[in-house]
Amino acid sequence: MTRIFTLALLMLSFIINAQQLKTIPLLAPGSNTYDNLDFLKEKLQDKNIVMLGEQTHMYASIFEMKIRIIEYLHQELGYNTIAMESPIYDIWKMNQTGFEPYKFNKAIWGVWGNNEEFQRLVNYIETNDLKVIGVDSQVMNTSNFTDDFFDFIEENNLRLKLDENDLGIIIEGILENSTFDDSDLNFSQFKREIESIIRQIEKRTNTETNYYWVQFTKSLLASANDVYENSKPILSEDFINKQHNFRDAQMADNLISYVERNPKEKIIVWADNIHIMLDNSSINEPIIGGFISAGTYIKEKLRDNVYSLATIHANDSLYDDGRRKWEKTPIKTGSFEDILRKKQADYLFIDAHQKAMDKSYDSRLLSFINFYELRLNEFHDGYIFLKQATLPKSESKAITKAKEDTITESKIASPKAEKEKSGKIITLKGKLIDATNNEAVAFANLIMKEEQIYRVADENGHFELSVNERMFKESSVEISSMGYKSKIIALEELQKEIQLEPSFESLAEVVISAHLTPISVLKKAVKAKYKNHTKEDFNYQRYSHIILNAKDTTFIDVDLITANHDNGFKSENRTTKRVEQIRWNKNLAKNVYKNTWQFFSFREDPIRYANILHKRKYKKFDLEFVSSGLAEDKGNYIIAFRTSRNKWNYTNRGYPTAYSGKVYIDKASFAIIKVVENWETHLDEKEVEKHYSYRRDHQDEKSLIIKEENIAYYNKIYNGKHYPSKYLRRNYKEGEYNNGKKVSNVFEIESYLYDYEFEDVEEINYEYFGKEEQTLLNRIDYDPEFWNDFESKTLKN
Repeated sequence: MTRIFTLALLMLSFIINAQQLKTIPLLAPGSNTYDNLDFLKEKLQDKNIVMLGEQTHMYASIFEMKIRIIEYLHQELGYNTIAMESPIYDIWKMNQTGFEPYKFNKAIWGVWGNNEEFQRLVNYIETNDLKVIGVDSQVMNTSNFTDDFFDFIEENNLRLKLDENDLGIIIEGILENSTFDDSDLNFSQFKREIESIIRQIEKRTNTETNYYWVQFTKSLLASANDVYENSKPILSEDFINKQHNFRDAQMADNLISYVERNPKEKIIVWADNIHIMLDNSSINEPIIGGFISAGTYIKEKLRDNVYSLATIHANDSLYDDGRRKWEKTPIKTGSFEDILRKKQADYLFIDAHQKAMDKSYDSRLLSFINFYELRLNEFHDGYIFLKQATLPKSESKAITKAKEDTITESKIASPKAEKEKSGKIITLKGKLIDATNNEAVAFANLIMKEEQIYRVADENGHFELSVNERMFKESSVEISSMGYKSKIIALEELQKEIQLEPSFESLAEVVISAHLTPISVLKKAVKAKYKNHTKEDFNYQRYSHIILNAKDTTFIDVDLITANHDNGFKSENRTTKRVEQIRWNKNLAKNVYKNTWQFFSFREDPIRYANILHKRKYKKFDLEFVSSGLAEDKGNYIIAFRTSRNKWNYTNRGYPTAYSGKVYIDKASFAIIKVVENWETHLDEKEVEKHYSYRRDHQDEKSLIIKEENIAYYNKIYNGKHYPSKYLRRNYKEGEYNNGKKVSNVFEIESYLYDYEFEDVEEINYEYFGKEEQTLLNRIDYDPEFWNDFESKTLKN
């Protein structure tokens, strides 16, 4: 009896031990040694594909852990290719000229490329000459892809049934802003054309170039299907949904086709957990159940040649960058994460194919927040657990200071209090009308710069100014609008109706020439960009006067000089800067503005960015010749433009806006010498919610007026080419909240470019977020002697 009882206890003990979750402790992610990773040799025996996942693209410690594993896999097991969840086209394009860290960081998604901790992998790839490919169907450099796409079609005599320009516009909309522009072609026509191109390439010789263009074109079609079929996004706090199916299926095809062409390569895939799931059929949640990951397709095709290793963590809070606040994400008691965090080690490996994993666990593997009951041994082959996943150093620093860096009313002097010191508030209301036809002048500027007041009329020309008695008696307002002569009027003389005189006169085309129309002139100018404007690198100095005004108070007034490196108008790279001199005339925000990107994060160069000057899109604008009547413009064609196509493809704005302006073109050379761009926007409550829901300062807003102006000047500087010489930009926003409160803010920057250098061009390196040195505003002390000399010599000239 005793013997039977003992045997029973031993059997029970064996069963209990078999069901206990076995884990292997790991060293910290940043470690440079590979102790305790030898278990991977057994797990990866005869497997050429290892897929490394991550739970959210935001944790540096997860990046570091994956990099440490990659280094081990390369050194000990001979893996020699990294397949990134980044654009297949952009990484292929980079590889054409050889691996360079800077180019690689620009070819992959910014969550990695802009991350300091990720640079350990970048340096390792360069030092050890590892091969890098992309598998994502999306595209980073849209403009270059579209040009290369049509160049390939032309060079290989592929047949197109549709107009190349219409096709190109759709491609750029899909890849650049996830929109399908059906103004000229419907989706069925587009899809048939792309499928025809794929078939034509597949019939050609199976060269490396042809192989890649098949995959690029398939990826384009997948992106198109994603945009068209999933036009209404599924919103939830789970970051996995059916919308990813087209993308995931193509990601899998891109990898599988590469493996079939290169069967001897040992490949490491870098991706999100959701893309490398092997089987999620055991979960029935509606938003997740229909999703098929790239990993599922890969496993079905490559079977035992694949190993999937996910990462998970037990963080109990998540930083919401849009609302700049922490959200609690408590760990559910008894969950997989809860069991692991109670173990002694901070970092663990868990084999998914052990007895204890042969059951369901509650886990938030599929969500940042929610827990679901999952058969984790079906989703992945193994798991790396981090008790606390840490943010990148740069983000940690920024998030810690998020509260102090938020502009609040306490940081800005109250304009209301200032006004009340000078007497009672007087509200002036009126309407602006066109002197020639009595129609309303919409979105005109009303500026009292000395009084720090900026306003914009609404779309019906109505305006409202609140001033005190002193202002009413002593001050004037400047009223301006594109296409009208500016007026300066004393406040005491403001009428309820104010007439503005047009500053441009429409010209019949015959007045110009029997053979020149606005579209033919603009076509010549756009084509001549390559002759008249530079594609080459150059340096210049830039003086900028910057004003930021909120609630009728100027809280930033600064003079700034930067040294700049520009790659020419064809480059996708932004101009890089180094702070040379700075003078704070006023700074009520103190620590808020620290870096140049906070002032220069917009597209100011129309030659590079404006769709009116795009070689395919200018034909879709409404154009007319106009005259300013000024002697200085007699040698120029002036073309007024506007568009009714209210999409990013034309307006470069994600919200509905009226986009218009003027292009000045030299009659002799067809060089573009000036471009005026104007955006006029009035969003209602639903549109504010749709386009600004991620912004805390726009919540509970029932209407929003946005008025933007951008003016760029170009002078002939060197070798007969025109270079940007002056920029003027003003951005005005006025919001009205449900409680009746109105707020407004203005950003204005006027810049002059000088001291160009074309021969010994200095490359000013792009600086990763959190690693800024050259672009920091405080990198240089105020130098009064310099500014006195600069004002007396440079500014007066």
